[in-house]
Amino acid sequence: MPQLGRKGTILCWILAVCFLLTVNTSCEDKDPYDPYANFDHEAQAKREDDMIQEYMKLHDIRDTVKTVSGLYYKKIKEGNGARPVSGDSLIAHYVGYYLYNSEIFQSTYSAYPHKPIKFKLGNGELIKGWDEGIPFMRRGEEAQLFIPSRLAYGLLGRPPIPGNTTLMFRIELIDVWR
Repeated sequence: MPQLGRKGTILCWILAVCFLLTVNTSCEDKDPYDPYANFDHEAQAKREDDMIQEYMKLHDIRDTVKTVSGLYYKKIKEGNGARPVSGDSLIAHYVGYYLYNSEIFQSTYSAYPHKPIKFKLGNGELIKGWDEGIPFMRRGEEAQLFIPSRLAYGLLGRPPIPGNTTLMFRIELIDVWR
């Protein structure tokens, strides 16, 4: 009888250890319903940076500024006015392109009513890439922004823009006021 007690105790300890190991490893598992939890953001950032650099090399685009976040800025036409800051009101024309095929997905020049857009900088109505890139510009300046998906519409996208899509914008900053 005493040996049966020992075997039962050992069996209980083995089961307890197995249970604890199972609970511990299941806590480290990623959420299968969260698309961000199982995504390799670093690999995506590398792919997009390589894609932007390849595009610039192919189209002989030089003298760009790269920010810490991965945004690339290229001045096309010099401006001479004020630089916008967060909270400023702006008027701009723009053309938005998918970087992978240079197809235009949106433009203030071609869409009715063919007027520039008015917006505020830094209040959440723009994608992060615009909030970060437009302060490089001056009133009257034209520039290109090469925007990785994490600074645009992210993993899930927003129709008509698919998720994980690197974008390029050509922006003409018409006016800035406080």
